[in-house]
Amino acid sequence: MIIIFIGPPYIGKGTQSKLLGQKLNLPVFSMGALIRQARDEGNQRIAKAFEEYSMKGLHLPIEIKFPLLKERMDKAKSGFILDNFPERQDGLDVFNKYLSENYLSVNKVFLINISDQERLGRMLKKGREGRPDDDPEIVVRRLRVQGEERLPVINYFKEKGILEEINGERHIEEIHQDILNRLGIK
Repeated sequence: MIIIFIGPPYIGKGTQSKLLGQKLNLPVFSMGALIRQARDEGNQRIAKAFEEYSMKGLHLPIEIKFPLLKERMDKAKSGFILDNFPERQDGLDVFNKYLSENYLSVNKVFLINISDQERLGRMLKKGREGRPDDDPEIVVRRLRVQGEERLPVINYFKEKGILEEINGERHIEEIHQDILNRLGIK
């Protein structure tokens, strides 16, 4: 089973992907977490790219980040959950090629929606937790740029009939139950 959570920062993708991963006993791969882990483990190429791109609110080039994800996906024989990948057209193209080469398909894609006001409140709260790329100026840039870049990905999954839009302005457990219901899981 392959499930994807996509959407802008601060909507609860990480929380919901972790809950679902625990429920289904599937690994969860977050591109952002994989990049930060590689950087923190001393991967100089990733560290340099992180400074150059992420700290400006931009995505790292796909040829730099996809190998980190591919390594994990190759080991996940029973399936996996992706937290915010693919997030733009180049990632979608590489991901679809990977799926085709490995005879895999995506079961469901969840887009969690929240209002701009709710997102701002979450951003300010999370920004106090100290991640350098949670700086308000960087986040505003990320929201604008990523919103434009994400649209073709959303439209692609919508056209395939596997995109589910979720109201993210509810209690965490309520959202989780909604996701389980849409997957047909009790």
